[in-house]
Amino acid sequence: MILSSQTLHPILPHQSPHSPRPILSSSKPIKNNKTPTPSSSEFATLLRSCIETRSLQQGKALHSRIIEAGFGRNRDLLPRLLKLYFTCNRASDARKLFDEIPHRNRNVYIYTSMVSGYLENQMFDEAFDGFFEMLEYGVKPDSFTFSALMKACVQLGSLDLVVQLHCMIVKLGYGPSDLSVANSLINAYGCFEKFESFCRIFEDMPMRDVVSWTSMIQACNRSKRHGESMELLSKMQFEEGLKPNALTVVSVLPACAFFASLKKGQAIHAFVMRNGLKSNAVVAAALISMYSQCGKPDDALVVFDALEGARNVVVWTSMIEGLSMNGRFDEALRLFEAMQVKPNRITLVVVLSACSHGGLLEEGRRIFDSMNEKFGIEPRMEHYACVVDMLGRAGRFDEAEDFIECMKVRPNGSVYGALLGACQVHRNVKLGERVAHKLFELELNNAGNYVMLSNLYASTGRWEEVGRLRAAMIDRGLFKSPGCSWLEMRDKVFVFGADERADLDC
Repeated sequence: MILSSQTLHPILPHQSPHSPRPILSSSKPIKNNKTPTPSSSEFATLLRSCIETRSLQQGKALHSRIIEAGFGRNRDLLPRLLKLYFTCNRASDARKLFDEIPHRNRNVYIYTSMVSGYLENQMFDEAFDGFFEMLEYGVKPDSFTFSALMKACVQLGSLDLVVQLHCMIVKLGYGPSDLSVANSLINAYGCFEKFESFCRIFEDMPMRDVVSWTSMIQACNRSKRHGESMELLSKMQFEEGLKPNALTVVSVLPACAFFASLKKGQAIHAFVMRNGLKSNAVVAAALISMYSQCGKPDDALVVFDALEGARNVVVWTSMIEGLSMNGRFDEALRLFEAMQVKPNRITLVVVLSACSHGGLLEEGRRIFDSMNEKFGIEPRMEHYACVVDMLGRAGRFDEAEDFIECMKVRPNGSVYGALLGACQVHRNVKLGERVAHKLFELELNNAGNYVMLSNLYASTGRWEEVGRLRAAMIDRGLFKSPGCSWLEMRDKVFVFGADERADLDC
């Protein structure tokens, strides 16, 4: 389809002040015999441009043109009009348009646009009301409807809603053969770490695409099944003959980093180079993190340097963090100061943590004090916790307590946890006990707080207090997460917990 310059003119961006006034600059229909009336497909293209540029006024004027042209009830244009209003944060206008559509004209695309629009605007109750209305009028949801609702369930943190939707999916006849629905279920159950549930769905699928395998890899990583995620990558390539995409690579690299499996990480890096993904910033950031966690910051720098001109804030942040975790704190700070993009709040957490661990107290305070003025970022709890950790590690406990007292927000467990950790380092039992009691008030069932205080007592030989704390943990049903070790042999990773044995036959 070729659109005439006259038809496209109303939404062309960056017009000069001397350009003719756009025909869609007013919401009132303007008749102009010299301007041909677009077809419905041309209107669809124009609407897409308005949505992409979030041009509400031109979109409303275009809506008037659509009505004038007799396409006001066109089923292909109505979903796009709904999306326009939702994208421009005009949910009330979208609802008004929806209510004007006769029930007989509301198909699955219109309902799904309505439900998705509400979800994008975090209006969850309205979204589910729209979904139930859809069912009430006998309109069968499609895979896009369920995919959108699954994401909402994850955002709401409701496993019960996921299970209910899953039951409804089965009742409506959607089975494991529907790729989009099955992939959404794998992702949803993965977010709640329901390993058996998402594995069962995956195994029941008669056909799996790259998205299916990538969703499984992500789900395994979220469920701390990093070994399984690495095995899935091999099966995907060598048993199914599927080629991983950029998202697959980004999803499996954290597993390599978790096990410090440098050999597998290097193999994935080679795949990236062979398949033209080396300029992908997201892939580069994942490679930088992998090499850094494997103790190879210089290899991470090679990836970073090769991306010159295409580095986004994620790449810069990953490299700063990589240098910091390998003890190169001064380099991390210099790299932060040389950033060619504006840092975000995560970047600032990373650099403040580097200053804390590197003993760069004055530099860290300077960065924290300039956050709002220099970068336009209001400090959050994690930034306050970094400063407390910084002061505590330096043994400046009075300053740390004064800093907490002057916080603009009420301190939470992360702030007091940072101070307790510093007390453990400096064996400051008196302050540590006081801070621990505040933590117990805030997070009664957080085993980590009991463990930190227990370690503080142990470091000063107070074994009776250690025993008392352990008894209190048992009474509350709290347990320290057991440690584990792993061994890589012949391209396989074996994980061992305490008192476990494994067959090392490869």
